[in-house]
Amino acid sequence: MMLVRKIHKWASVLVGIQFLLWLLSGIYFNIMDHTKASGATYRSEHNMAVAVDNAKLVDPKAILEKLAPAISVTQTNLLGQPYYLLTHVKGLYRNFVNEYTLVDAYSGAVTNVDEGFANKLASKSYSGPGKIKSTTLITGVIDDFPKQKNATWQVDFADDINTSVYVEQGSGRIVGHSDDEKRFADIFFMLHFMDYGNEGSFNNVQIILFAFITLWLCLSGLIWTIDLGLRGQYQIKYFAKKKEVKLFDKHQKSLGSVALSTHTNLLDGLIEQNITLPSTCGGGGTCGRCKVMVSPIANATSADHVHFNDHEIQQGYRLACQHFCNDVEHMTLIDVTDAEKHTLELVKSRFVSPFIKELRFKVKGEAPFSFKAGAFMRFFIPDATGVSKPVDLPQALASHWQDIDDFTYEHGDCSRSYSFAESSKITDELVFTIKMQSAPKVDGNSKVLPGIGSNYLCNLAVGKTIEALGPFEDFFAQENSEKTMVLLGAGSGMAPLKAIIEEQMAMISASSEQAAANRNIHFFYGARVENDLLYVDEFYQLAEQNEHFHYYPTLSRKDEKWLGATGYVQEILALNLDNLIEQESGDITKIEFYLCGPQGLMSETIALLKSKGVADSAILFDEFI
Repeated sequence: MMLVRKIHKWASVLVGIQFLLWLLSGIYFNIMDHTKASGATYRSEHNMAVAVDNAKLVDPKAILEKLAPAISVTQTNLLGQPYYLLTHVKGLYRNFVNEYTLVDAYSGAVTNVDEGFANKLASKSYSGPGKIKSTTLITGVIDDFPKQKNATWQVDFADDINTSVYVEQGSGRIVGHSDDEKRFADIFFMLHFMDYGNEGSFNNVQIILFAFITLWLCLSGLIWTIDLGLRGQYQIKYFAKKKEVKLFDKHQKSLGSVALSTHTNLLDGLIEQNITLPSTCGGGGTCGRCKVMVSPIANATSADHVHFNDHEIQQGYRLACQHFCNDVEHMTLIDVTDAEKHTLELVKSRFVSPFIKELRFKVKGEAPFSFKAGAFMRFFIPDATGVSKPVDLPQALASHWQDIDDFTYEHGDCSRSYSFAESSKITDELVFTIKMQSAPKVDGNSKVLPGIGSNYLCNLAVGKTIEALGPFEDFFAQENSEKTMVLLGAGSGMAPLKAIIEEQMAMISASSEQAAANRNIHFFYGARVENDLLYVDEFYQLAEQNEHFHYYPTLSRKDEKWLGATGYVQEILALNLDNLIEQESGDITKIEFYLCGPQGLMSETIALLKSKGVADSAILFDEFI
């Protein structure tokens, strides 16, 4: 199936590109000047017919007796003079290979269309202001008329559009006119008919190959669709069934059986049975953490092939989020977490920047639970009607949203993961800072929906509830460490770093050991503009009150009023890194790094740290999925 998906992907790219070319060339054909595009701008429309003195005409039979056998004899007129045109080899069309003899109808003498004769014929067919500048006999392929297979004179005129008149050497026939207008139009004809070999025909190898690629696209799409249907991706909830699946732990000890819905993937189906597998991507197949072993061995998806090697695939290792119970009878759980599903009630919602809100929840019907700072929860977003703008937008922030379209939309259920923004050591509320992903615009119109999870949560009314799974503790401060901490983040990557800082400061305050109390913490945080700096006053105050906490706010956009660092936050870290190492007596092993932010920031920072000799174990990160 992975091969089918690859075929489908690359075939769709090729077909999509050609469809775009068809659209562009079709638009040109509708707006072009057809007279100019045919090369007829300076083509003469004079009547070439002349009066023929039949008494002077040589008997065609006498001509045929003297010359090679001919298939046919026709009378033609060139430059006001009658000629006999003898055809010795006749192609299906006149531009195909033909053999002619041109004979003066009055004298019976064989006439050759030489350069002078071709110039006269071309001038008679030309009505423009230019003079002849060159004449060339072409015996091979003619770029302007690729279908022409016979030797042809190209007569070029010196005018504003570089007109060329083509005269067939054997017959004196005007093959056609070409100029810059026609040559430009020919580019679009080439694109439209896929005539990339300049054959002058749509019946070419490229278009035949394209037809097969399109067929492959349809077949691979059909196979993929059938496969998804068989695995339950298209099942309607109303027709969902229950199926018993036997569970085993990683030591092959039986855990009993559970009834899973054929409509729900294994990851979410297990959650409904209060069995939680680790997952940071919310079931998207990107984190690769919800590992199970299934029997019988189900067809592997492309996501399975990314996270498992061939040997593991053959053993039956699969991602639970990518499979359904339809084709599973036994399932071994590789890793099970202690996370539970909770009902959270929103108690407070406020903007901390123009696009980021702080949401505070209480656990409904339960006692508050503790967690390591840096942990996250997985929210289950129900299907609902969404809105593209905040329902409670303060007037002071209205200008930041004025260019975003205001509309409603329907969305299905999904799940999204968000990190805690405060430590459980300082509050019994569950606090999250979530960026509202607005709908991007394409050509001035909103073509893509805004972030479903972020907009649903940030528009949730106080007092409303939502289900969430967790906490998941994957990113946290190393325990029993007194090393200097360097934290770096940007945007909503603030959340887990803020929680870690608060947890560390609370531990430092409670510590009786002098070394722990003197632990240095350096926090590098980046935003685009000053309004996007989250909790800036709180961190400035913390830095003033504690000489061991250092705060480095950074803006990526220049602002004349801004007195702090400007640039990307990873660049500011690079400028200060040598100084931080020097403060540790040149021993970089005394520093540990905590990162959270977009992919570009993460990869650049990790590359920087590794170039300085920082060990992998000293680089901890919570990557945006």
